[in-house]
Amino acid sequence: MITQIKKDNFEIYTNQIVHLEEFKRLYFHEKIKTTFKTQINNVQDRAFATFLAEERHNTKIKEGDFIIFRAIKGNKKFEFISQIGKWGKFHILKEVIDILKIDNHEKINFEVVDFATPKNDNQVDSIDLSKIKEGTRAIFRTNDFITIVKKRMTPLTLPRFIKLTPDLIELCFLIHGDGHYKTKLFFVNKDMGLHRFVLDKFEQILRIPKETWRARLLYNHPADRELAKKKWKKDLELKDEQFYPTISKCVLKTSNNGNLRLVIDKLIISKVFRFIFDYFKEPKGKNSIYALNGLLYAEGSPEIGTSGLHKITLSFSQNEKEMFSKILSEAGLFKIVKDRKDRFVFEGWHNQCTFFKIFFLNRIVPFDLHESRCREALSGFLNHEFTRTIESYLTILSKKDYMDTNELIKETGYLGNSVRRLLKNRKYMGFINVKGKGTNRNPLMFSITREGKDLLEMIKTIKEVYNERCRLEQDQSRQIVI
Repeated sequence: MITQIKKDNFEIYTNQIVHLEEFKRLYFHEKIKTTFKTQINNVQDRAFATFLAEERHNTKIKEGDFIIFRAIKGNKKFEFISQIGKWGKFHILKEVIDILKIDNHEKINFEVVDFATPKNDNQVDSIDLSKIKEGTRAIFRTNDFITIVKKRMTPLTLPRFIKLTPDLIELCFLIHGDGHYKTKLFFVNKDMGLHRFVLDKFEQILRIPKETWRARLLYNHPADRELAKKKWKKDLELKDEQFYPTISKCVLKTSNNGNLRLVIDKLIISKVFRFIFDYFKEPKGKNSIYALNGLLYAEGSPEIGTSGLHKITLSFSQNEKEMFSKILSEAGLFKIVKDRKDRFVFEGWHNQCTFFKIFFLNRIVPFDLHESRCREALSGFLNHEFTRTIESYLTILSKKDYMDTNELIKETGYLGNSVRRLLKNRKYMGFINVKGKGTNRNPLMFSITREGKDLLEMIKTIKEVYNERCRLEQDQSRQIVI
């Protein structure tokens, strides 16, 4: 992947993985440490040149250093990074030779880019990517950027400090759940919104350009696979050359859009991702809920039954079980899940209510980025028989401090015995307070508890979120029709 910009009639190229806008900023602001002219030897498989001893001595550059060179010929420059070997020898990329059209034994000019002075202070709530090890080195650039280099790997230029944000945490656990990052980094899913999130956040947070990704359609459906490919391309704003030429057939049946695998085959990006993910393997406090949400996007599922939301599941492999357990525990949800060998399950209305309560108290919407699962979860809970029943009682009871049986019967329109049996049921305990013995002198009196008021408020919030999503979906449908 070659990035190109233009400046003062010069065409400037680089082979670094770097966002176009950041490359412009770096090129325009970085200073030149020194210039020199030397002969190129490109007879062998790997072209090389020599950085003369006098210049190296003057600039305090020594053997083993990684240097940012700019090779110049005519109106073209190529910025690349090479390591200084014995006697000042350094290798030159084939792309430099080809684009600049350098002949064997031709002498050309080089600029050496000056490094920035690194800040020693650690930024609060940020990850310092210059501390990545695994045989890599960090070259400090202007504007708090670094270039991570390693032999035989494409250099990667990105921000030195990455802020710990909810989006970053969800991104990490989404890719952990539906991707791979041991060698190549890839992400597989059928939801276009999740793919858009991955592409956007890699660009916004890490400044890794969208063009770095490649895509492969995974398909097993009688519909037109080429039409599905065009839809992915349009919705994700990908280029033709980013798609692998062949479409892979899935073992399992897919929807008519198929599944998409996004891939970055640069090992250095996998190293960076692993380094970042290590910060979140045991998230604390509110971060654990963001981590859980990322896992729900990938491995979670709301299941709807005859009475509404039946259960919420979170699938895992045995290698993941311990990590998932710690996240659920830190989020305050581990005690209410059931372990079904390959998945954790939230069963029963009260457990599901606690699940939603934990999320909405922290102002986080469960399944937020996965539109279909989010709507199913929210509508499933709102339409659950018990949710509708208790909401109606709590709404009535919230009008007064206390109500006797006759008042409640009048307000609800239910028979007296039904009301008494219902509100004495233990399922209502905590939400409705019942006093009295039910005699003439000591009648039953009903009132809403603090917990009941909180439940009503949560139901109201869930309705607002759900209705807003439905409204946005309708607006998008109208736009498509128009």
